[in-house]
Amino acid sequence: MVGFPEAARRIDELRDECVDFLIRICSIPALGPDNHGTGEMEKYRAVKQVIDALGPDEAVEIHAPDERVPDGVRPNLLAVFKGADTSRTLWILSHIDVVPPGERALWEYEPFRPFCADGFVNGRGVEDNGQALAASVFALRGVKETGGPAINVGLAVVSDEETGSKYGLEYVLRQRLDLFSPDDLILVPDAGTPNADHIEVAEKHLLQVGFKVTGRQGHASRPDRCVNSLRAAAHLIVDLDEGLPDRFSERNAFFNPPTSTFEPTKKEANVPNINTIPGEDVFYLDCRVLPEVKLDHVLDKMRAAAARTATRFGVEVAVEERMKFEAPPATPADAPVVVACAQAVQEVYGVQARPVGIGGQTVAAFFRKRGLKAAVWQRILGLAHAPNERIPVEHLIGDAKVFARMML
Repeated sequence: MVGFPEAARRIDELRDECVDFLIRICSIPALGPDNHGTGEMEKYRAVKQVIDALGPDEAVEIHAPDERVPDGVRPNLLAVFKGADTSRTLWILSHIDVVPPGERALWEYEPFRPFCADGFVNGRGVEDNGQALAASVFALRGVKETGGPAINVGLAVVSDEETGSKYGLEYVLRQRLDLFSPDDLILVPDAGTPNADHIEVAEKHLLQVGFKVTGRQGHASRPDRCVNSLRAAAHLIVDLDEGLPDRFSERNAFFNPPTSTFEPTKKEANVPNINTIPGEDVFYLDCRVLPEVKLDHVLDKMRAAAARTATRFGVEVAVEERMKFEAPPATPADAPVVVACAQAVQEVYGVQARPVGIGGQTVAAFFRKRGLKAAVWQRILGLAHAPNERIPVEHLIGDAKVFARMML
């Protein structure tokens, strides 16, 4: 085993190959069926070929059945490379699925024709989560080609992160939880900051709720014969928007933002023409709730607001839980994975990273729910899901060095 400086130099030498690999895998759309895609298999095969070339000591494929995709499965891979100390494993988990490009007019280039220019790699999926995948693969290659890792290294490649992980990490952990140990260091590079100073160790509760407002449709010239569902829905949104933050106003400075958030997001189409009063409106709230707040209390307040609207406007309001995910216990700030990550970030980037909580949700929560201590870190611009997604090449190579340092 050789030291970190040699591995870092080798990673610098592999810079162009690493960029080429990222461009190649991000040119393959990997959209799940919930995002109107055909799944991750083509991209998975390209990634697996490169990982296989590194010579894993164990490679476990765990494919989740899904009849909606052509191959009938959603692929997942766990590849382990033995280190000098085989008593524990550094796991680095990346996901291969991406989100759709969204409104095409907002893109300055073709989303799935990634390219490198002016020190940036551009394209859908290069940040979320291609940077992590490419950096982890080439970190391991740099370490292996200069002597090998100090501990076992596990590269986990999963599907379905963008639409709930039912066919990804959640399925993997149900099938093969035995592959992970409480002594392992588990890193999920899927959130971060531009200056690399945050290590996510805690998440908020996630609650997504749909509201269906039913009135009576009719001609816009005769509102006396109708019950306008849109008007009722609009008032209900305002009631929720004002009442929920006021009722659940707790603050926790460990999280960013430090309060619970209740955001109206999706609104389904109602009538197609202007001169018809709608009889049905459906909208949704996405709520990121501090762990000290009980989600059932939030739902009670939502139902109370829905009842007020129903009485005031003569409509029916159905409240439906679409997703309810209670935050697991946080990873301790002194957990080995947090300490190792912070030390590596300090050595590579000269930045003192600190443990934080986030409002978003990552698959690290699935590990924490099973008592496995996971941390989330990478250096990113924060352009995931946005048009014109891009990453600096320096972040790609720098993150590879952070991962390599954690392997040594």
